[in-house]
Amino acid sequence: MVDTILVWAQTENGTIAMNGEIPWREKADMRFFREITQNQVVVMGRHTMQSFHGRPLPHRTNLVLSHDKSLVVPEGFQVVHSIDEAKTIASQQNQKLMVIGGKAIYESFMPDATQLYVTYLNTDFTGDVMMAPVDKTIWQGESIRLGHADDENDFDYEIIKYSRRK
Repeated sequence: MVDTILVWAQTENGTIAMNGEIPWREKADMRFFREITQNQVVVMGRHTMQSFHGRPLPHRTNLVLSHDKSLVVPEGFQVVHSIDEAKTIASQQNQKLMVIGGKAIYESFMPDATQLYVTYLNTDFTGDVMMAPVDKTIWQGESIRLGHADDENDFDYEIIKYSRRK
């Protein structure tokens, strides 16, 4: 069985994106993201892939989940057409499957997720893509990092690791 792990950052009110981009600068969160996704299989939707401007994430297998059988992706990305196909690739590579966005992709993988890593930014900035609150009846949270706004981070933040309740 493949570990399926969802990773995202959000504001206090659930914002994860604005106009197809992440609307903040949090180097600590980006370092954490790189740390936990490196040498793993990452899966994303078409819009998330496009936000990378044709550059796949290095040292990761970059999958794009799409129902569009004619979707052409830049070199370094691979199209998959189902959750099972993404899981099979991760399993064959003996790696975790890291789900990195967007919202519809998170929602598709949520029933199969084994863990969530959520960076909560201490701001009520409102964007145009929002995540629903994590259901605490399903997920047990543990704070793993705290940080403050500084020259590299726009906001105070807390990273919570959620594990599925037994």
